[in-house]
Amino acid sequence: MPNSQKSEGSKPAPITRRRSDETSRQLLALIFEGHFPPGSPLPPERELAETLRVSRPTLREALNKLEAKGLIERRSKSGNYVCTAIPPSTRDAIEDLLSSDIVEFSNVVEIRKVLELWAVSRATERADKRSLAALQKCLAAMKTTARFRTPEQFARHSEADLRFHQTIAEMTGNPIYVHLFHFLANLISRSITLSRTLVGRYAEQSLKVHGQLLAAIESGDPAKARKALLDHFAFVEKHLWSRRLRRK
Repeated sequence: MPNSQKSEGSKPAPITRRRSDETSRQLLALIFEGHFPPGSPLPPERELAETLRVSRPTLREALNKLEAKGLIERRSKSGNYVCTAIPPSTRDAIEDLLSSDIVEFSNVVEIRKVLELWAVSRATERADKRSLAALQKCLAAMKTTARFRTPEQFARHSEADLRFHQTIAEMTGNPIYVHLFHFLANLISRSITLSRTLVGRYAEQSLKVHGQLLAAIESGDPAKARKALLDHFAFVEKHLWSRRLRRK
């Protein structure tokens, strides 16, 4: 009898582990289906536990597993936030290579070009009223801060620029690309800052190309959208090459 009681007493533990594993899978599905994209907060634990129909201890165990994998960040005062699926160690290593000038920044532009040409075509095909309104809002924010009178204005302009590209990423409906985009987000911010340094009329050119992109997406013309994006990258690459020659 004692052995039997001991055996029965040990059964709930594996059940709990299985439940937390299943809860982890449910959370991952919600994240990669776009319900909780990278950078967004998860609902409060009580609400999330009710939604998933699990106990809060089971939910916490599942969240612990996701945190250990680097998929969420737990902030003491503001809750749980979704991270990109790309490990921070990979992001940090690439940023270090760029900041130390071991790797040319033009390599980032080449990667952006390949990925964003596909993304803008896909986004044009999937555009709806909500996503177009989001792009229009980003462009309006860029216009209001286009003169860069203060560092704060340029920061807001850059945020709107980045959000414009992030919206396009989300419009693709491809969760892998969304996470790749967030992996490149800091590098894209570097690109925006560097472009402003290299190009005296950066705001004018930036607003022009983003306006052309938006018009092409609104018209449902992927080829036109790709052309606008290629023109922008050609402009940036030209000045990156000029900078490289000056440094030599």
